[in-house]
Amino acid sequence: MNFYKSDTDVITDKIWEEYERTKDVALRNQILVSYLYIVTCNIKKMNALSICREDYEDMTNQGVLELINCIERFDYTRGIQFDTFASIRVRGSIIDYIRKKDWVPRDVRKRVKDLNDASNELQSELGRPPSDSELAAKLGVTEEEIHKIRQDELNLNVMGFEELLSENNARLLNTRNTASNEQPEEMLLQDEFKQVLAKCIDKLDKNERTVITLYYFEELKLKEIAFVMDLTPSRISQIHAKALEKLRKYLSEYMDTKNN
Repeated sequence: MNFYKSDTDVITDKIWEEYERTKDVALRNQILVSYLYIVTCNIKKMNALSICREDYEDMTNQGVLELINCIERFDYTRGIQFDTFASIRVRGSIIDYIRKKDWVPRDVRKRVKDLNDASNELQSELGRPPSDSELAAKLGVTEEEIHKIRQDELNLNVMGFEELLSENNARLLNTRNTASNEQPEEMLLQDEFKQVLAKCIDKLDKNERTVITLYYFEELKLKEIAFVMDLTPSRISQIHAKALEKLRKYLSEYMDTKNN
Protein backbone atom coordinates (compact mmCIF):
# COMPACT_ATOMS: atom_id res chain seq x y z
CA MET A 1 0.00 0.00 0.00
CA ASN A 2 1.52 3.33 -1.12
CA PHE A 3 0.51 6.82 0.00
CA TYR A 4 1.46 10.01 -1.81
CA LYS A 5 1.75 13.63 -0.81
CA SER A 6 -1.09 15.92 -1.85
CA ASP A 7 -0.63 19.66 -2.24
CA THR A 8 -4.37 20.23 -1.95
CA ASP A 9 -4.81 19.05 1.65
CA VAL A 10 -2.59 21.36 3.70
CA ILE A 11 -2.74 21.10 7.48
CA THR A 12 -2.56 24.63 8.87
CA ASP A 13 -1.87 25.83 12.42
CA LYS A 14 -5.59 26.53 12.68
CA ILE A 15 -6.35 22.83 12.12
CA TRP A 16 -3.71 21.81 14.65
CA GLU A 17 -5.14 24.30 17.15
CA GLU A 18 -8.64 22.91 16.66
CA TYR A 19 -7.43 19.34 17.06
CA GLU A 20 -5.52 20.15 20.23
CA ARG A 21 -8.66 21.74 21.65
CA THR A 22 -11.20 19.09 20.59
CA LYS A 23 -9.21 15.86 20.02
CA ASP A 24 -11.84 15.11 17.40
CA VAL A 25 -11.19 11.71 15.77
CA ALA A 26 -12.44 12.82 12.36
CA LEU A 27 -10.04 15.76 12.45
CA ARG A 28 -7.20 13.48 13.53
CA ASN A 29 -7.96 11.21 10.57
CA GLN A 30 -7.86 14.20 8.24
CA ILE A 31 -4.40 15.05 9.53
CA LEU A 32 -3.36 11.41 9.30
CA VAL A 33 -4.40 11.07 5.65
CA SER A 34 -2.46 14.22 4.79
CA TYR A 35 0.77 12.80 6.20
CA LEU A 36 0.51 9.11 5.25
CA TYR A 37 3.08 9.75 2.52
CA ILE A 38 5.71 9.92 5.30
CA VAL A 39 5.25 6.19 5.86
CA THR A 40 5.63 5.35 2.16
CA CYS A 41 8.71 7.57 1.78
CA ASN A 42 10.49 5.97 4.72
CA ILE A 43 9.72 2.41 3.63
CA LYS A 44 10.94 3.19 0.10
CA LYS A 45 14.26 4.27 1.58
CA MET A 46 14.64 0.63 2.62
CA ASN A 47 14.15 -0.53 -0.98
CA ALA A 48 17.56 -2.20 -1.12
CA LEU A 49 16.37 -4.68 1.50
CA SER A 50 14.69 -7.90 0.50
CA ILE A 51 11.23 -7.23 1.93
CA CYS A 52 8.38 -9.67 1.33
CA ARG A 53 4.81 -8.47 0.81
CA GLU A 54 3.73 -9.56 4.30
CA ASP A 55 6.58 -7.65 5.94
CA TYR A 56 5.90 -4.62 3.74
CA GLU A 57 2.31 -4.53 4.98
CA ASP A 58 3.40 -4.99 8.60
CA MET A 59 5.98 -2.20 8.23
CA THR A 60 3.28 0.04 6.78
CA ASN A 61 0.99 -0.70 9.73
CA GLN A 62 3.84 -0.02 12.15
CA GLY A 63 4.57 3.30 10.45
CA VAL A 64 0.91 4.36 10.48
CA LEU A 65 0.59 3.58 14.20
CA GLU A 66 3.68 5.65 14.95
CA LEU A 67 2.33 8.46 12.77
CA ILE A 68 -0.84 8.51 14.90
CA ASN A 69 1.31 8.69 18.05
CA CYS A 70 3.17 11.63 16.52
CA ILE A 71 -0.09 13.45 15.84
CA GLU A 72 -1.08 12.97 19.49
CA ARG A 73 2.27 14.27 20.77
CA PHE A 74 2.87 17.10 18.32
CA ASP A 75 3.08 20.66 19.66
CA TYR A 76 2.39 23.02 16.76
CA THR A 77 3.29 26.09 18.87
CA ARG A 78 7.01 25.22 18.79
CA GLY A 79 7.36 26.29 15.17
CA ILE A 80 8.47 22.83 14.08
CA GLN A 81 7.47 21.21 10.80
CA PHE A 82 5.33 18.15 11.55
CA ASP A 83 6.66 16.10 8.63
CA THR A 84 10.23 16.44 9.92
CA PHE A 85 9.19 15.64 13.49
CA ALA A 86 7.15 12.60 12.38
CA SER A 87 9.58 11.30 9.77
CA ILE A 88 12.33 10.73 12.34
CA ARG A 89 10.05 8.72 14.58
CA VAL A 90 8.29 6.79 11.81
CA ARG A 91 11.65 5.82 10.36
CA GLY A 92 12.83 4.73 13.79
CA SER A 93 9.74 2.59 14.33
CA ILE A 94 10.21 0.85 10.97
CA ILE A 95 13.86 0.12 11.74
CA ASP A 96 12.87 -1.24 15.16
CA TYR A 97 10.36 -3.53 13.47
CA ILE A 98 12.98 -4.89 11.06
CA ARG A 99 15.49 -5.37 13.87
CA LYS A 100 12.98 -7.28 16.04
CA LYS A 101 12.01 -9.50 13.10
CA ASP A 102 15.62 -10.73 12.93
CA TRP A 103 15.22 -10.44 9.17
CA VAL A 104 18.76 -11.77 8.58
CA PRO A 105 19.04 -15.17 10.31
CA ARG A 106 22.26 -16.25 12.03
CA ASP A 107 23.13 -18.75 9.29
CA VAL A 108 22.97 -15.97 6.69
CA ARG A 109 25.39 -13.87 8.73
CA LYS A 110 27.71 -16.90 8.90
CA ARG A 111 27.54 -17.35 5.11
CA VAL A 112 28.49 -13.71 4.64
CA LYS A 113 31.46 -14.14 6.98
CA ASP A 114 32.52 -17.36 5.22
CA LEU A 115 32.38 -15.58 1.86
CA ASN A 116 34.59 -12.74 3.06
CA ASP A 117 37.05 -15.14 4.70
CA ALA A 118 37.27 -17.18 1.48
CA SER A 119 37.75 -14.02 -0.57
CA ASN A 120 40.62 -12.87 1.65
CA GLU A 121 42.28 -16.31 1.56
CA LEU A 122 42.07 -16.56 -2.23
CA GLN A 123 43.36 -13.02 -2.68
CA SER A 124 46.43 -13.92 -0.60
CA GLU A 125 46.97 -17.08 -2.64
CA LEU A 126 46.35 -15.58 -6.08
CA GLY A 127 47.76 -12.10 -5.54
CA ARG A 128 44.57 -10.62 -6.97
CA PRO A 129 40.85 -10.46 -6.10
CA PRO A 130 39.18 -13.82 -6.83
CA SER A 131 36.42 -14.19 -9.39
CA ASP A 132 32.94 -15.35 -8.45
CA SER A 133 33.62 -18.74 -10.05
CA GLU A 134 36.76 -19.18 -7.92
CA LEU A 135 34.84 -18.21 -4.78
CA ALA A 136 32.05 -20.61 -5.67
CA ALA A 137 34.52 -23.45 -6.16
CA LYS A 138 36.25 -22.80 -2.85
CA LEU A 139 32.98 -22.68 -0.90
CA GLY A 140 31.37 -25.54 -2.82
CA VAL A 141 28.39 -23.49 -3.97
CA THR A 142 27.07 -22.10 -7.25
CA GLU A 143 27.82 -18.63 -8.57
CA GLU A 144 24.12 -17.83 -8.11
CA GLU A 145 24.52 -18.59 -4.40
CA ILE A 146 27.55 -16.28 -4.26
CA HIS A 147 25.39 -13.50 -5.70
CA LYS A 148 22.67 -14.23 -3.11
CA ILE A 149 25.16 -14.10 -0.23
CA ARG A 150 26.52 -10.84 -1.56
CA GLN A 151 22.99 -9.38 -1.66
CA ASP A 152 22.47 -10.51 1.94
CA GLU A 153 25.69 -8.75 2.90
CA LEU A 154 24.53 -5.59 1.15
CA ASN A 155 21.23 -5.79 3.05
CA LEU A 156 23.14 -6.04 6.31
CA ASN A 157 25.22 -3.00 5.42
CA VAL A 158 22.26 -0.93 4.24
CA MET A 159 20.35 -1.71 7.42
CA GLY A 160 23.41 -0.77 9.44
CA PHE A 161 23.56 2.61 7.71
CA GLU A 162 19.83 3.23 8.21
CA GLU A 163 20.18 2.43 11.92
CA LEU A 164 23.19 4.72 12.09
CA LEU A 165 21.28 7.68 10.66
CA SER A 166 18.12 7.01 12.68
CA GLU A 167 19.85 6.56 16.03
CA ASN A 168 22.05 9.63 15.70
CA ASN A 169 19.22 11.84 14.43
CA ALA A 170 17.22 10.82 17.50
CA ARG A 171 20.16 11.43 19.84
CA LEU A 172 20.70 14.89 18.39
CA LEU A 173 17.05 15.75 18.94
CA ASN A 174 17.15 14.51 22.52
CA THR A 175 20.26 16.52 23.39
CA ARG A 176 19.14 19.79 21.78
CA ASN A 177 17.52 22.40 24.03
CA THR A 178 14.01 23.13 22.72
CA ALA A 179 13.81 26.68 24.02
CA SER A 180 12.30 29.25 21.69
CA ASN A 181 15.67 30.77 20.76
CA GLU A 182 16.91 27.43 19.38
CA GLN A 183 16.78 26.58 15.70
CA PRO A 184 13.66 24.74 14.53
CA GLU A 185 13.98 20.97 14.45
CA GLU A 186 14.15 20.71 10.68
CA MET A 187 17.09 23.13 10.58
CA LEU A 188 18.89 21.00 13.14
CA LEU A 189 18.53 17.96 10.90
CA GLN A 190 19.41 19.73 7.68
CA ASP A 191 22.37 21.63 9.07
CA GLU A 192 23.90 20.10 12.17
CA PHE A 193 23.56 16.39 11.44
CA LYS A 194 24.44 16.70 7.76
CA GLN A 195 27.52 18.74 8.65
CA VAL A 196 28.56 16.18 11.25
CA LEU A 197 27.98 13.30 8.84
CA ALA A 198 29.95 15.07 6.09
CA LYS A 199 32.89 15.58 8.46
CA CYS A 200 32.77 11.91 9.46
CA ILE A 201 32.75 10.83 5.81
CA ASP A 202 35.77 13.07 5.18
CA LYS A 203 37.69 11.03 7.76
CA LEU A 204 37.28 7.85 5.69
CA ASP A 205 39.99 6.78 3.27
CA LYS A 206 39.58 7.44 -0.44
CA ASN A 207 37.98 4.11 -1.37
CA GLU A 208 35.58 4.21 1.60
CA ARG A 209 34.48 7.76 0.77
CA THR A 210 33.92 6.80 -2.85
CA VAL A 211 31.81 3.75 -2.02
CA ILE A 212 29.63 5.63 0.49
CA THR A 213 29.17 8.55 -1.90
CA LEU A 214 28.36 6.44 -4.95
CA TYR A 215 25.98 4.12 -3.11
CA TYR A 216 24.04 6.46 -0.81
CA PHE A 217 24.23 9.77 -2.63
CA GLU A 218 24.65 8.83 -6.31
CA GLU A 219 22.50 5.69 -5.80
CA LEU A 220 24.68 3.41 -7.92
CA LYS A 221 24.28 -0.34 -7.58
CA LEU A 222 26.97 -2.61 -6.20
CA LYS A 223 28.07 -3.92 -9.61
CA GLU A 224 28.13 -0.38 -11.02
CA ILE A 225 30.39 0.80 -8.20
CA ALA A 226 32.64 -2.23 -8.75
CA PHE A 227 32.93 -1.30 -12.44
CA VAL A 228 33.66 2.37 -11.71
CA MET A 229 36.34 1.53 -9.14
CA ASP A 230 37.72 -1.47 -11.07
CA LEU A 231 37.22 -3.77 -8.09
CA THR A 232 35.16 -6.90 -7.48
CA PRO A 233 31.66 -6.60 -5.97
CA SER A 234 32.92 -8.65 -3.02
CA ARG A 235 35.67 -6.10 -2.37
CA ILE A 236 33.16 -3.24 -2.62
CA SER A 237 31.00 -4.95 0.02
CA GLN A 238 34.01 -5.24 2.33
CA ILE A 239 34.92 -1.57 1.86
CA HIS A 240 31.28 -0.63 2.45
CA ALA A 241 31.12 -2.59 5.72
CA LYS A 242 34.41 -1.11 6.96
CA ALA A 243 33.27 2.42 6.13
CA LEU A 244 30.04 1.96 8.10
CA GLU A 245 31.98 0.61 11.06
CA LYS A 246 34.16 3.73 11.05
CA LEU A 247 31.18 6.08 10.62
CA ARG A 248 29.41 4.46 13.56
CA LYS A 249 32.53 4.98 15.69
CA TYR A 250 33.01 8.62 14.61
CA LEU A 251 29.34 9.51 15.17
CA SER A 252 29.31 7.78 18.55
CA GLU A 253 32.37 9.78 19.63
CA TYR A 254 30.70 13.00 18.48
CA MET A 255 27.49 12.26 20.38
CA ASP A 256 29.43 11.29 23.52
CA THR A 257 31.17 14.68 23.33
CA LYS A 258 27.79 16.48 23.05
CA ASN A 259 26.39 14.58 26.02
CA ASN A 260 29.32 15.45 28.28
